[in-house]
Amino acid sequence: MTVILFSVLLSTVTVKITGAPPFPLFPDSVETGNEQIAELRDNALQWYLQEGYPFAAVAMYFSHPDTLIVNTVPGRHAMLEEVRFPDSVRTDHSLLLREMSLHPGSLYDPQPVAEWLSAIQRYPFIESAGPAAVALGPGGNIVLLVPVHEAPPGWFSGDLDFSSSGGFTGGGEIVFTSIMGTGRRLELSASAVDWGGVDAAGLYREPWILGSPVSAQAQIEQQVPDSGSVIREWSGSVILSLGNADISGGAGTWKSWPADQPEESYRYGSAGIALDYTTRCRQGRRGFMASVTTEAGSAAGADSAYLLTRAETQMSYHGYTGVLGLGASLNAGGIVSGEWLPSMVTRLGGYGTLRGYVKDTFRAGAWGIVSPEVSLGETQTQLYLFSDIGALKTAEEGMRYPVSTGLGIRGTTGGLRFDAGSGFPLNQGLSSARFYLSAVINL
Repeated sequence: MTVILFSVLLSTVTVKITGAPPFPLFPDSVETGNEQIAELRDNALQWYLQEGYPFAAVAMYFSHPDTLIVNTVPGRHAMLEEVRFPDSVRTDHSLLLREMSLHPGSLYDPQPVAEWLSAIQRYPFIESAGPAAVALGPGGNIVLLVPVHEAPPGWFSGDLDFSSSGGFTGGGEIVFTSIMGTGRRLELSASAVDWGGVDAAGLYREPWILGSPVSAQAQIEQQVPDSGSVIREWSGSVILSLGNADISGGAGTWKSWPADQPEESYRYGSAGIALDYTTRCRQGRRGFMASVTTEAGSAAGADSAYLLTRAETQMSYHGYTGVLGLGASLNAGGIVSGEWLPSMVTRLGGYGTLRGYVKDTFRAGAWGIVSPEVSLGETQTQLYLFSDIGALKTAEEGMRYPVSTGLGIRGTTGGLRFDAGSGFPLNQGLSSARFYLSAVINL
């Protein structure tokens, strides 16, 4: 049997552009096969559609055996006709479109669309948005089809700590990130304390006041620092959202009723800024985020009144390369100037602060905790090694420098997120290890 093989040698020709602008980005040369020429034409027409020219035409011909002429006619620049969300979403469409600078009837421009998609992906109730598909609408203009993946409307979280010396301790929190699809946020938390009573807190946030990027927030909190004492705090603030930054200002009142002691109070004004430069990745989020809050006002103790200032900052960074993750966080704050009110202390120790110590081991008027971390995992399920390194200013013992280290695992399965691990103080050894478990269940 004889087999005859035929082969076609593709030649490369120079591409020259003529016609009316705007012009797509064409290659300087292309092979002369039918598939390559068709792909060149289809890419050009798709570019015109994405730019808002659905009636563009592209003609191609050879002016010379080694020269391909591409003649473009953009046609009419279309307007935005409508924005559609093909997926069923709980969030009110007017809320999703609030930061969209293009409106029906405006000449279509892909740049404001990209900025809008970037903005709504920062909403706490949105997991992802886009990419937007461009289609020709019944009115002969552009219809945007935008897929939106919403985050759960809220969650319930609980944490549990156990140590041989302190036994079991824990608390719970319920959060609604977008009540009835309106973007309104509500947080309620409660935690029992060993000496009797309950620490509790509540937060409500009303977004988009009068259609502006300004939110109003109210907070209440109660702490039971020891048996027979109680601290209550009320505060309100307004928050201006500008891209990756939230700028806040407000006022509040802090009052303490110590056991067998005169009442203490602090009335203050506050200012703060929060930055979020994180992006989603397979392990969760990567990048940098930070917040700084300052307070200044009049404090009154047993027999005096004076100016008192406080500050608190939180920063974190996480990066991933393959299975390896590196991260660090900083949590610092306390009294900056003024006399220290005896009951104005922050309880530290346990999950979220010094993970190797029993919950509420320390009471500090000023503190700083640095927490480096190394993790392994290509998904949101990761093994991690941590260390919590603290510098605390306490009333009873002056400066303390607690250090703890440990191992943990965190991950996501269905609607459940978990973080479990064990840590111990370096100066006490493994015999003093404590265990923690935090679980978040999506609503």
